[in-house]
Amino acid sequence: MTKVLPIAGLLLVGIACAQFQNLDPRLKEDWNRTLYHARLDVDSGNYFAADKLLDEFVRTHPDTRESREISFWKAAYLVDPANQQGSLTTGIAGLDGYLSANPDGWYRNEAIVLRRTAAVAQAIADTRKPVGTTTADSSTASVVKDTVVVVSKSRDEQIAALRDQLAQSKAELAKVSAELDRIKKRLANPSN
Repeated sequence: MTKVLPIAGLLLVGIACAQFQNLDPRLKEDWNRTLYHARLDVDSGNYFAADKLLDEFVRTHPDTRESREISFWKAAYLVDPANQQGSLTTGIAGLDGYLSANPDGWYRNEAIVLRRTAAVAQAIADTRKPVGTTTADSSTASVVKDTVVVVSKSRDEQIAALRDQLAQSKAELAKVSAELDRIKKRLANPSN
């Protein structure tokens, strides 16, 4: 019993410290301020500054849940088509790292959807590239922009092709109907 009390005391102190860390108002204020200013930087196109703000938060608040969540934001900003220094490959790797390190992460669902979307965009971009180039050879922004143009062009071309096929099918159906009518008349009037 006497050995249990010191262990229980240490356990309570550990739990209290963990709870205190969760209740630290400075941590919450820093978290909200960091995300707010990082988003402002991203909105203005300054991904470098946003990345530095996120890194600084991790440095000043190590081993907190919030600092582990920063990896989601860093990865999300890497796959942003407007980020000239980002890429789908590095963003996907960042999202994979976030998902594997944070099984109960706050942004887990968003990371899964964003990762799938980035993987599809990367696959589309890879099929549209000339032989000998890689995803890292061009910026994410131009890849996504080109992909959107190609997909939209492709969709318009597919619609036009389907309309042409429908018109051809209608013409062929009219010919077949006329031929069937001629055969019916011949069968109905075998003397002609």
